[in-house]
Amino acid sequence: MVDYNSTSKALDEWIRGWLGRELKLAPEDISADKTFVRYGMDSVHAMMLVGDLEEHLKRRLPPTLAWTYPTVEALATHLAETSEPHTEPTASEGDLLSRLDELSEEEIDRLLAEQQSQSEQAPA
Repeated sequence: MVDYNSTSKALDEWIRGWLGRELKLAPEDISADKTFVRYGMDSVHAMMLVGDLEEHLKRRLPPTLAWTYPTVEALATHLAETSEPHTEPTASEGDLLSRLDELSEEEIDRLLAEQQSQSEQAPA
């Protein structure tokens, strides 16, 4: 039996709905291949998205998920393909998490932009 909440199409719809509510956009105006930043998502929204996805999917997710998979399509596909519970953060994620409270909003936004740039430049 397929869990409707875990299919790529269902996750795509859920993510678009979330973006629409949080960023005050019409879900049908959100393109699957445009980065979240293009719609006004900042680091706070990225963390909120991951937290809400954890609740929706009832599993732990890496805190950098929206940075690593910065589009609706990439995030929905990744989540649909990976159903195993999240393990402990890697060393670099752990370092970032331990410093998160020390970083300014500007520093967090810069890190998010760098991660998204790297994701966009990586071969598919």
